[in-house]
Amino acid sequence: MRAVCSVIGGYLTQVNYLYDWLEHIHPSDGRIHSQYFQLQGSTGRLSCRRPNAQQVPKKGDDGLALRRLFQAPPGKKLVNADFSTIEMRIVAYLSGDQTMIEAFREGQDLHRLTASKISGLPLEQISKEQRNAAKVVNFLLIYGGSAETLQWHALSDYGIIMSLEEACQARDKYFEAYSGVKEWQERQIREMSFTHKHHFHNCVQGFFDLPLTCTFTALGRRRVWPRFGTGIKASKFQLFNTPCQGTGADLIKMVMCELYDCLACEDVRIVASVHDEILLEVPEDKAEAYAEMLREIMNRIGSELLHPVPVTSEAKILSSWGD
Repeated sequence: MRAVCSVIGGYLTQVNYLYDWLEHIHPSDGRIHSQYFQLQGSTGRLSCRRPNAQQVPKKGDDGLALRRLFQAPPGKKLVNADFSTIEMRIVAYLSGDQTMIEAFREGQDLHRLTASKISGLPLEQISKEQRNAAKVVNFLLIYGGSAETLQWHALSDYGIIMSLEEACQARDKYFEAYSGVKEWQERQIREMSFTHKHHFHNCVQGFFDLPLTCTFTALGRRRVWPRFGTGIKASKFQLFNTPCQGTGADLIKMVMCELYDCLACEDVRIVASVHDEILLEVPEDKAEAYAEMLREIMNRIGSELLHPVPVTSEAKILSSWGD
């Protein structure tokens, strides 16, 4: 009975989700025009609502089925491009970790490399399961995850059973391999004890400044952390995540600005932006050219921002978003 209720509940959730989208179809062109906001999120990422185009599921059969409903019109194709392992590349840049930087410069698979560092096995002997486990390790530990959290995510995300002792050993070996990441995290924590002059303006005081604690993206954009008594209400996750996701947000906006200028007089639309992913609607006979142009812009701007870490992206030509 519980399983049946779960299936029915999931089905009803999808039906309600689709009805919400149908209510937002504009009568003038039959399209859905979501509202995007530049700085709604705490990290500076674009956010979206009415409806939220950034939360269209993409995993599993149900997610792909939903995405297949978003189709290119006749004579058009969708060009979908996203950055490759961009969070890891940003952490490599922010931390200056030489092992990570060299791995990216040599075109290595960082998840496979991490599995090799943790297990002690050569790269060519790393299995798919070991690489998946290392993927959990990479994305969890760069944001300050504990051994207990690592153990849980390995099981819930990939079905990998890991004892607490194994999780602790993996965490220790990870920071031995990527000592620059560990040092960067320690610097981020120490920075919470210092302040930076932050400028304000209001109609009573005019221009004034206050000493406040800040975190910074690669471009120097700040997130200000208010003080409550003697402490800062920021978790370790926020201290590590904000500069990383904030840099990713700055990067995708830089790409979109140049892309918009290139497409201003063309029969092309930017139809969606989902964090590190951009979706274009282009003429079918020019899809290859636009895919290459989008890939070139993303790679060039990303590599310039994160130098010496190279940035790569992948572009696909699709008939629907779920292809």
